[in-house]
Amino acid sequence: MIIDGIDIQVEYKPIKNTHLAVYPPDGRVHVSAPDYLTEDDVRSYVVSKWDWIIRQRTVIAETPRQTERQFVSGESHYLFGTRYYLKVEEISSGLSEIVIQGTKMMMRLNKVSNRRALMQDFYRTKLKNFLEEVISKWMVQLSISNFTWQIKMMKTQWGSCTKKSRILLFNLELARVPKECIEYVVVHELTHLTVPSHNRVFETLMTERLPRWREIRKQLGDFIASEWNG
Repeated sequence: MIIDGIDIQVEYKPIKNTHLAVYPPDGRVHVSAPDYLTEDDVRSYVVSKWDWIIRQRTVIAETPRQTERQFVSGESHYLFGTRYYLKVEEISSGLSEIVIQGTKMMMRLNKVSNRRALMQDFYRTKLKNFLEEVISKWMVQLSISNFTWQIKMMKTQWGSCTKKSRILLFNLELARVPKECIEYVVVHELTHLTVPSHNRVFETLMTERLPRWREIRKQLGDFIASEWNG
């Protein structure tokens, strides 16, 4: 739906409460609404939050951020919250690769490789390895099993949980944020396997499992880095 020239993305789900978010870098507005609500219900809800939406979009618009990445030497890229400077070296033989050397992210590139795809593969490998470690840790702590997880490109969420099929999805962009933020997302989605909505029971469990989760959630929300898939 469009309100006052702003596109509002609405997603209907089998949930109890309506959730509203404004995402960087472009101030995209997303609403997760219970599937029993009508479009008029959702519109009324959004209008009631309009002042807050405008404030959030203003903050995002005024926040300095990186320009769209071109994957050339001199650019800055993040891995697990640490900033690295990219250095591209063309090679005549061998496989393309990305390695970390001090404060530099070295991209050794043969002529047939796609820079963007190579960077995505690098992030996917790093994130997968870290997620395997963190998920295994929390599976033991919470005695949770019988679920699967995947990494994918996601536009509006850091992670998601489908309770019925017990599938957890994690945004590839998590590879760029601090590790404690990734762990927060893991615990958040694992908790949704038990409690699907963001109610008081969910918040109580999150506090028991990760006492600083609200602080970390804010840190994650404040971490603004440009998309590499634009």
